[in-house]
Amino acid sequence: MFEAVINPAGAGGRTKNTWAETKQYLEQYHIQYREHLSTPEYGITDIIRDLTKDGRECDLLIVGGDGTMNEAVNGIADFSKVRLAYIPSGSANDLAKALGISSDVKKVVESLAENQIRRRIDIGRTTLLNRAAEDGTLVEDHTVRLFNISSGGGFDAAICEEVQRSAAKGVLNKIHLGQLSYIFVAVHQIFTTKRTHAKITLDHTDVKEYDELLFTVGMNTAYEGGGFKFGPDADPNDGLLDLCVADHLSQWDFYRIFPYAYSGKHTSFDGVSMIKASHIEVETDMPVWIHTDGEIPGKSSHFILEIPDEKLNLMV
Repeated sequence: MFEAVINPAGAGGRTKNTWAETKQYLEQYHIQYREHLSTPEYGITDIIRDLTKDGRECDLLIVGGDGTMNEAVNGIADFSKVRLAYIPSGSANDLAKALGISSDVKKVVESLAENQIRRRIDIGRTTLLNRAAEDGTLVEDHTVRLFNISSGGGFDAAICEEVQRSAAKGVLNKIHLGQLSYIFVAVHQIFTTKRTHAKITLDHTDVKEYDELLFTVGMNTAYEGGGFKFGPDADPNDGLLDLCVADHLSQWDFYRIFPYAYSGKHTSFDGVSMIKASHIEVETDMPVWIHTDGEIPGKSSHFILEIPDEKLNLMV
């Protein structure tokens, strides 16, 4: 029995249509399911927390985008007791692209009929050790968020924060052009995002300093932000994050390098570096926006990115 969890308002309403198609194939292949539709008051994380609490074994079917999958993993109580299937229907679908999960609903449902775990992949964990309050002061904090794709601070997180506030994303989602919202906002943010001094400690011992950090992001899979290949060599099975660091880049450097990020060739430019590590501690001179799979937990000047022991059991 699959517990099917859906955000019917996702992707400008497109997720609701994908779920209607999914139900037809589930019934065609005689796969049993229970339907759980999220609401603003009872979200994806709440539903999954209740379904998996007290060590319950659970087969989850998630229909939605990268944000829905982020909410899903943050609700799982015990990863060893959960098997998860995923039908992508978001505006970006970066996770599905990296993992090679088909957007063909029939193919995904056919794989569910085999009723087996196909792979176990790493998840990431972000811990905010402090957080910027509304008045700008820093308060001690230990907010923990899990992620599937990536997490980091600075420019790319600032893009995500502005996109979430923008009415344009909803409009573009409805006409299947949601990815454009990230590009429009990036062009704006490159002129407004402040650079900061940063100290980054890798695996507790290797300390690196950056004078004009634009952003740093730990990639568990290859793509983020609607198809940008910031982690071209990221492998969600190696127990490591691929840290992309952008330092000493001007606005004009951004315009020169940015197009190459779609193919992962941005790493060949001066000012962009890639480092593999399982534990990454970042300290910045001022609070920067933080994101986990594009979701924004807040601003922080001290945070940790790491790969915990848990694995996500995927049936696709």
